[in-house]
Amino acid sequence: MRRLVLLVVLPTIGMTSVAQNPDVAKPPPILNSAGQFRARRLSQPPTIDGRAWIATEVETTSDPGPVPVPTHAFSLSLTDCGDHRGDFERCQLLFRRRKSAPIPISDGYTGWVFVTPDARYVITEPLYVLDVPEWKQYALFEVMQIPNYTNIAAISRDGRRLIISRRDCAMDCRGIGVDVEYFELTLP
Repeated sequence: MRRLVLLVVLPTIGMTSVAQNPDVAKPPPILNSAGQFRARRLSQPPTIDGRAWIATEVETTSDPGPVPVPTHAFSLSLTDCGDHRGDFERCQLLFRRRKSAPIPISDGYTGWVFVTPDARYVITEPLYVLDVPEWKQYALFEVMQIPNYTNIAAISRDGRRLIISRRDCAMDCRGIGVDVEYFELTLP
């Protein structure tokens, strides 16, 4: 009878999310899939009025150090900052859960970081989305064909949708005729 109980308990233990394990030592797999994320291109810029859409505070990555996150369950920090791709400063982003060693979220570098208010998703440039509890990262820029240069402009009041802006230049684009495109990204 005890063996039967152990067999029932072991599968339950094995179902614990990888990200909840404080000993996670590998970067999350990068999936070439949209998962349950959806995006649609907007025909005009949205009205960011503080009611339906709230302007976001995206953390730019030009200096090493901690990234503010709305939780104590994990921390993020920037390291190895520099001109890695030739157009502006980018840093490597490290993820740390409790007392585990910090690990890179990916092999690359990012120009900005945004953490959703519920700390479920960490979104980085060009448009990677890390699902923290599932410990999976989605390369949405590839799958949804939203090329760089992107930014998170706003979040919906309910936290389920984001406004993504993108343009064809990295910085100082005003006055040179570069159009800005907008997308609404729906989170699962």
